[in-house]
Amino acid sequence: MPEKIRFLLVADSPGHTTGYYVVARALREAGVEVILGGHAQPEQIVETAIQEDADWIGYRIMDREPLVVVSRLMELMAEREQMHVRVVLGGIIPRSDIERLKQLGVEAVFRPGSSLDDIVAAITSK
Repeated sequence: MPEKIRFLLVADSPGHTTGYYVVARALREAGVEVILGGHAQPEQIVETAIQEDADWIGYRIMDREPLVVVSRLMELMAEREQMHVRVVLGGIIPRSDIERLKQLGVEAVFRPGSSLDDIVAAITSK
């Protein structure tokens, strides 16, 4: 039996938590082991991903500039040799940023209104 997917779910700010918990629940119901990392900065996210042996990082961005925080996250992941950890984003992300975020290494971006089925499939089918 394959090992359970370990998914670290983090957020850029402590507010707007409904979607964060809805996604966590949907992933858990699909058999994914979800680690709730809460509100964290890129340095904390990478450290937690290492400590938790995460396969994925799900970063909910609502209040910060996506290109700034994701650039820093990916830089730190490279420094700590964690580029094998896959990254998906959710939240308020300008459509104009999506291609650049993917160039940085983000696998998928889920904006408001994305279906839970699509989110779960993106994590469980890879």
